[in-house]
Amino acid sequence: MRNTYSPWAELAATDLTLEWRPMSGRLGEYVHHLGLISLDPRMHRRQARSVLCHELRHHKAGDWLTPCERVNLRQEQVADTNAARLLIDIRDLGEALAFHDEHLSATAVELRVSDHLLRVRLKHLHASERHYLTRRLTDGVG
Repeated sequence: MRNTYSPWAELAATDLTLEWRPMSGRLGEYVHHLGLISLDPRMHRRQARSVLCHELRHHKAGDWLTPCERVNLRQEQVADTNAARLLIDIRDLGEALAFHDEHLSATAVELRVSDHLLRVRLKHLHASERHYLTRRLTDGVG
């Protein structure tokens, strides 16, 4: 794999506090004014990696919970998209999709990301990335 990014290493380079606690209705949370990321300890490892990266994207953007649901939803979408791009290199994605016959769950396991972030990455491909994947999957060009 070409992607060597680790959200755990990124977290270690911040002054954020990580708290593991059972959560209901969500898997993670970033609280800006406390400098706190909370993660649910019941998650699988690749899910935790994905959620941590997502919460770190909130931190990097300076996001905070607002009274406006549209703003909050947009922050969630941007954090998902940025986390997916950071965690999934396009060449790794092409190789994993080809190897697993485009089976998404198996591809997500190989890339060590959640199924959700894999779907987000595929939904938000740049035109050049889409072209690369199409060539990789139809012609075997990599």
